[in-house]
Amino acid sequence: MPSAKEVERMDDALYSAILYCARTPVKEAQQMRSDFLVRWRRRSLELGKREGDSCHVELLAELVADLGVVGADDLLENLRTACPMVGCVGYESLYPSAGPGVPELTTEQLLRRQSDVLARSAKAIRSDNPANKGAVWDSIQRELEAGYMVEVQVPPPNAVFLRRFVIRQVKADQEGCPVKLRPCDDGRMALVNKAVFTTTKVRLDTADMFAEVARLLAASSPDGSSFYSVGLDHKEAYRQLRARNDEVCRCVVAEDPNGAMRFFRMERLSFGEAAAVTHYNAFAKVLASVVRLGLKVPLCQYFDDFAAPCRSEDDKVLADVLELLQDILRTTFNPEKTTQGRAFRHLGLVFAVTAEAVSISLSGARKNGLVSRLKDVLARDSLAPGEAAALAGKLGFASTALYGKVGRVPLQPIFRRANSSSTFVGFKLGEPLEVALSWWVKVLEGDPSTFQRSVPVRAVQRGCAIRYVLLTDACLYGLGAVCIVLEDDRPVAVEYFSYAVPQGSGLPIHALEFAAVSVAFRLWFTGRKDYTVSVWVDNQTVLGNLVQGKSRTKQLLAPVHALWEFLAQARARVWFQWVPGDRNIADLPSRLEHRWSEVGFCGLRPRERVLEQGVVEREIANLLREERRFVRCASARLASA
Repeated sequence: MPSAKEVERMDDALYSAILYCARTPVKEAQQMRSDFLVRWRRRSLELGKREGDSCHVELLAELVADLGVVGADDLLENLRTACPMVGCVGYESLYPSAGPGVPELTTEQLLRRQSDVLARSAKAIRSDNPANKGAVWDSIQRELEAGYMVEVQVPPPNAVFLRRFVIRQVKADQEGCPVKLRPCDDGRMALVNKAVFTTTKVRLDTADMFAEVARLLAASSPDGSSFYSVGLDHKEAYRQLRARNDEVCRCVVAEDPNGAMRFFRMERLSFGEAAAVTHYNAFAKVLASVVRLGLKVPLCQYFDDFAAPCRSEDDKVLADVLELLQDILRTTFNPEKTTQGRAFRHLGLVFAVTAEAVSISLSGARKNGLVSRLKDVLARDSLAPGEAAALAGKLGFASTALYGKVGRVPLQPIFRRANSSSTFVGFKLGEPLEVALSWWVKVLEGDPSTFQRSVPVRAVQRGCAIRYVLLTDACLYGLGAVCIVLEDDRPVAVEYFSYAVPQGSGLPIHALEFAAVSVAFRLWFTGRKDYTVSVWVDNQTVLGNLVQGKSRTKQLLAPVHALWEFLAQARARVWFQWVPGDRNIADLPSRLEHRWSEVGFCGLRPRERVLEQGVVEREIANLLREERRFVRCASARLASA
């Protein structure tokens, strides 16, 4: 049975659907779904769908009431009357300024400054290249034909202007990394995207959640069961919801082929408007809840991506889910992205579910595409915020079970660039970002087993769990570390190393403290995989560097990333923590106190590990080399200035 903590991570409807699928005979489950679909298809025909609605709204309202879906009242109101622009006007002015004197604009003041916003938008549009202008105009023609927008000759008094542009989305998981052009409506000049805020919590079923749902399904199913997964993708997700333009009118500005500015009122939500995220996610979440409660299918939802693990004996799950969502509720899905199979691609990862384990991996095509893109960025030494945001999304697998914290650390510099409001020329990488991108290239080109992780379906029995506790310390004349091996939280072995630092090394104490940690990992964990270790250090500066995976001290920047690369390749689970200096048992070996080997620890006699020739010397040489490189770079920058 799953633990209380596991159940708490998912809502009741999802958990109940997992147990139903696992424990109900397949024929009985299929008959239940068939009866449910027949009933609601009949009701769909009786009610009829109102022209222009995003879906069969009144039928959805009855389903929500009948199934007891919680928190759908606001969504249903928005579906009936269209979705408003949520938020407030912020403190930024239309023109670049800073400091406490920046005025707070009311909505009325904002709308009175339409001419300023329009002038700035027109200037930005005219400076765009012809290819982008053509792509924008083509997207507008398609949306006019589909009824997603309507041209207006004169903008209304309540218009908020959105400048349309195209973003290039690289499909890194497809052969040849094709590029998809996606139209995006930018309201920053009109203070829309910057100012929007919402109290709605956007809760998403991440790749971790899908893996957990699959694991619970496998653990609760009869012995010998086999499994597959199904996936669906909403077509033009934001465009499925109508936009309300009574209080504030979303008005897209674009240049036609003759060079004239044209205005288009958005009838559906805009890709790029911040409020569209919360509006659509509420809609998708309710659809997933209806499937979980009505069809008893454990459907996971991540924005417009839907996925569910299933027992192999039940081959009608995908058809039944599509019948409810597409045929009965009248929402639209991409047929080319409707998939099912044992090796299932979802959110950039490949999942495979068996009775023994849930395996998670990164496909070879996606890995090669990412390496190619990263090398291109490094070669041109430039990364704009928009491109950084797209790259961070493609590397999002690092935040899931595949890497966890070890992957989130080198994502930080990329996210900082993505969220940067700077407009410095060329968007040069800078050293922290360059080191992070190089880290990714090394890891992606490394051992293929790094990109595979297996989660056991049933918990490992107590008494077999082994983890390590590592304590390190340093002084100006010595390094030392203690490694305690715990089996079922009971110490079973204690080892240490002690090393005399050569006089005149020239390294500050924080560099030596880091060297002790790095050497300890390479001494005890080289060649190991999938281990768990708690690391205790008594230097706050080094602790901060280790936790964040970066350093303001240029001398440690690359070495810290190298250590995280070592941890990523080993798929290690690491926790760094501070220990007071007077309680750090690594103090004795770092002070070259050889009586340490005679001191008992929990009834165990510590055993000395002899370092291989040159291990510490290489670590110190690397630190000195980084220091010299930083001095050379700083001198070159001063000379050029």
